[in-house]
Amino acid sequence: MTMRSFLGFWMLALVSIGVLADSIQDAKKPVDHLNQELVALMRGGKQLGYDGRFKKIDPTVRQSFMFEAVAQIALGTHWKKLDEAQKLEFMDKYRELSSATYASQFKEYDGESFEFESGQELKPGRVVLRYNLVAPKEKHTFEYHVSLFNGEWRVVNIVVDGISDLALRKAQYTSVIDREGFEALINKLVEKIADTAKNNAT
Repeated sequence: MTMRSFLGFWMLALVSIGVLADSIQDAKKPVDHLNQELVALMRGGKQLGYDGRFKKIDPTVRQSFMFEAVAQIALGTHWKKLDEAQKLEFMDKYRELSSATYASQFKEYDGESFEFESGQELKPGRVVLRYNLVAPKEKHTFEYHVSLFNGEWRVVNIVVDGISDLALRKAQYTSVIDREGFEALINKLVEKIADTAKNNAT
């Protein structure tokens, strides 16, 4: 290898590293915002109450996730069989349940904080970001799968302590549709949202 080609190789490598670093930093923005809001949710949990927590986190959930992509993955081959109204209905209930879940689970603060660990580009426009949710007595790992949609980075899946939220939901949702149909799935989501609110009312 000549000196010129050697320098060219390293220049290309440095440019690639710089592009990767920029991608990870950009991809972190919606995740960092989501994590900051979750900590704020816990800090004000008791004062806000369930309804207050839901109203506080729902706009961030809408901004952070790409629900059309999430919905397609969650329903698998069933997605293409739905009409536009059904697709919108499912996305709306999926989003509402996601916000309800956050409002019910992130309700008390005990010194928790999210700490960024690492980022990895799986392919152009798709990044995995690893965080730790650190508390005085425990630690949980959060792995965010983030993709680029029309110039904006959005979360598609979260893996907590090695368990994929989207994989679990896909197994549940497709099973319900296979056995009982799409409307039954919507009814179960509505019921789950209502139960979550009822069980966290106090």
